Amino acid sequence: MPLTTGQVLQGRYQIETLLGHGGMGAVYRATDLTFGAAVAVKENLETTSKAQEQFAREAHLLYELRHPNLPRVTDYFFVPGQGQYLVMDFVEGRTLDEIVTYGPVSEARALVWLSQILDALEHLHKQNIIHRDVKPANVKITPQGRAFLVDFGLAKVHAPQQLTTTGARGVSPGFAPPEQ
Repeated sequence: MPLTTGQVLQGRYQIETLLGHGGMGAVYRATDLTFGAAVAVKENLETTSKAQEQFAREAHLLYELRHPNLPRVTDYFFVPGQGQYLVMDFVEGRTLDEIVTYGPVSEARALVWLSQILDALEHLHKQNIIHRDVKPANVKITPQGRAFLVDFGLAKVHAPQQLTTTGARGVSPGFAPPEQ
């Protein structure tokens, strides 16, 4: 169920605006009323049990991660009859996809961002987590110039004998992530 501006979830997260949505979910900017901090609230729009299991796995995967180029997950909850939600740090800035629409970036700047994203991917891979959706739209650049890898909706714990969960697509159309 789409959230509305001003709506408060769990008595704590006040929805401000819709940031984006896709076939599997929506992301909102909200305020954590307890701490007065900006947060991102991801809503799972898929209602199948497999999709809900995948979303819960994403929440637990991300909660364990601590890295300067990955958003930190702070909460996860289910509201019966309404939906599933993941709360994480709000990363201020623009996506790399948005930035390059204005033209090329300098090689030096691109190398800094690439190094930060590769460091985040190395951190994930050391914990057997595969992002599976590395693309410009999932790299956010802060006003201070720091790159963040975002959107873990397709992330998977690497287990060679395990098949991909039904309800979790392995790629974004038009992109071949370097991990694949």
